Amino acid sequence: MRSAFGRTFSYYIIVLLVSSFLLSLGFTEIFRGYFYSDQKNDLLNQAMKISDIYTQSYKNGVFDEAYFENEITILDKYMDYSFFMTDRDLNVIAESKDILNTTVGNKISSVPSYENILEGKVKWIEGNIDNIYSHSRYILCYPTMYDNKVETIVFVSVPMSELIANINRIYIIVAFFLLLAVILGFVTIHWTVSEFVKPIRELNSAAKYISKGNFDEKIEIRNNTNDELSELCYTFNKMAENLDSLEKRRREIISNISHDLRSPITSIRGFLQAMLDGTISEDKYKHYMEIIYKETERLQTLSDNILDLTKLDNSVNALNITEFDINFVINEVINLMKVRAYEKNIYLKMITEREVINVKGDAEKIRRVINNLVDNAVKFTDRGGVTVSSVVKNGKAYISVEDTGIGLSEDEQTRVFERLYKADASRGMDKAGSGLGLAIVKEFVKAHKQTIELESEKGIGSKFTFTLDLV
Repeated sequence: MRSAFGRTFSYYIIVLLVSSFLLSLGFTEIFRGYFYSDQKNDLLNQAMKISDIYTQSYKNGVFDEAYFENEITILDKYMDYSFFMTDRDLNVIAESKDILNTTVGNKISSVPSYENILEGKVKWIEGNIDNIYSHSRYILCYPTMYDNKVETIVFVSVPMSELIANINRIYIIVAFFLLLAVILGFVTIHWTVSEFVKPIRELNSAAKYISKGNFDEKIEIRNNTNDELSELCYTFNKMAENLDSLEKRRREIISNISHDLRSPITSIRGFLQAMLDGTISEDKYKHYMEIIYKETERLQTLSDNILDLTKLDNSVNALNITEFDINFVINEVINLMKVRAYEKNIYLKMITEREVINVKGDAEKIRRVINNLVDNAVKFTDRGGVTVSSVVKNGKAYISVEDTGIGLSEDEQTRVFERLYKADASRGMDKAGSGLGLAIVKEFVKAHKQTIELESEKGIGSKFTFTLDLV
C-alpha cells in the first residue's frame, strides 16, 4: 500500500512537471516568435535600404549606375546579411560579396510566389533559391516599386543554421531554468509534504499505541497556526485524555462493583458455611437466614441498578410517557419511607403549594427518582429530618428533596452523580449502598430532557431539585 506521503508527493511532482513543461513551452514559443519577428524586422530594414538606393539612383528619370554600384558597395561593407538584387525578369544586377553561386548578369531560373512578388507583395522563403546559397536560408523577397510598378526584387537572407542556433540557445536557457525550477520544486515539495504528513504519521503511530490499551500517548503540537492539522492533533490529545480518564473510571467501577459484590457474597458464604459446620445452633437459623435474605436483596438491588443503567446507555429503556399527579407519587414514597425515618428518630414530611400538580413523564421512573433521593436523604440524616416539596414555576413543576444531614464538600458535589461513586464519609455509614442510586436519578431525569441541581454544604445538609413538564 502506498503511503500518504508517496501519493501526495507524486501528485505535487506531476503537477509541478506538467506546469513547468507548459510554462516552458509557452515561454519558448514566445521567445521563438519574438526572435523571428526581430529577424524579420532587421531583414526588412536592410531590404528597404537597398530598395531606397535603387530608387535614389534615378536622377531626372535616368538611372545612375555608378552611383548605385558605389552605394551598394558601401552598404555591403556594413551589412550583416547576404543579399542580391534582380530586375523584374530575375536577372542579377547587384549582389553582396558572400554570394557563392551567382554573379551579376546571371539569371535566376525560378522564385517561389514570383507572380505575387511582381504584384508588389513581400514574401518570406525558408530554403534556397536556384541553389544560389550553399545552405538553407531564411529569405526576404522585397519588391522595389518605381513609377507604380515593380522594377527590381531585393533578396535579403540569413542562414537557417544561425536562426536555429539562436533558437536552440533559447531552448537551452529555458531548459536550464526548467531543470532548476524542478530541482528547487522537488526539494520544496519534499520538505512541505514531509512537514504536512509528519503529524499524520504521528497520529497513526499514536492511534496504534492507543489501540493496544495505552492511553497516555500525546501528539506534540509544534506551532500555533490553528490550522486543521493542529486542531486535529489537539482533538486527538483530548480524545486520548478522555479515553485515559474513562479507562481509569472503568477500572474504578469494576473495582467498586467487585467490592460491592464480594461483601454480601462473603457474608452469605460465611453464614452458610457456619450453619453447615454446626457452628451456629439451629435455634439461631432464622436470624441468620434473615441476614442472608437481606444480603440477597442487596445483590438483587445492585444487579437491577446496573441493568437499569445499561438499558439507558443502550437506549433500550424507552419512556412510557403518561399524565399523573406528582403529589400522589411523592405521598406514596413518603408513606413507604416513614418507618425508616421513625426508626432514626427524624421527621419526613411533604410540602406543596397545590393539592394536585399534573405532570407528563414516566410515572414509574419518576417514582424511582423520588425514592432514591428520599432513601439517600434518610440514610445520611441523623438529626432533623427530610422535606419533600413541590412547586410550580415558569411553566414547570419543581420537586425538591432537602435534608439536614451530613452534606457534601465541593469536590464530592462534582462527582456525586457518577456511577459507583461514594463520598468518603458515606463508606463507613452505608456499607449496603451501591453508589448507583444518584447515577440512576440523573439518567432518568436526563431521559425526560429535564435538569437536576444540587445545593449542599458540609455539615448542614443537601437539597436536590429536579424539574418536570406540566400537563
